[in-house]
Amino acid sequence: MKMKNIFTVLALLAGLSFSAEAQKFGHIDAQSLLLSLPERVDAQQTIEAAAKEYEGEMIRMQEELKTKYGEYQAKTATWPDAIRQQKEKELQALDQGLQEFGQTVQMDLARMEENLLTPMIERVQVAIQDVGKAHGFTYIFDSSMGATLYNGGEDVTDLVKTKLGL
Repeated sequence: MKMKNIFTVLALLAGLSFSAEAQKFGHIDAQSLLLSLPERVDAQQTIEAAAKEYEGEMIRMQEELKTKYGEYQAKTATWPDAIRQQKEKELQALDQGLQEFGQTVQMDLARMEENLLTPMIERVQVAIQDVGKAHGFTYIFDSSMGATLYNGGEDVTDLVKTKLGL
């Protein structure tokens, strides 16, 4: 009987040690969380304002090209070869400048978006890590990445939002 009690106690202790080492999993939709940040709205407005300004300049440049091309078409038959060739070079330069400006705009807007979003992404990452440590999570999966095969575990979105002050 004494031996049976010893085995029972050992079994209970073994069970406690396994449960103490149990891994705790959580998940969060980090993309949705990022979109809900108040500073995300400000960042989006900044990007949209810059895009609108760039768009205005693009329209002005297109109008200039259209006007000069219309003039070229109207007068090309009456111009001497030297003037016609010069006007063709001007049109090509305007067209090339417009294309280069479009590429520059795309790069500038992408860089602006990255500069505005990086601090937000880092802030969310730190909050997720802090929640993971504070609540004993072994892993917190980002369900917005599509890599979560099983959506078990605890949804830590509210914990992270609280950490972020949302």
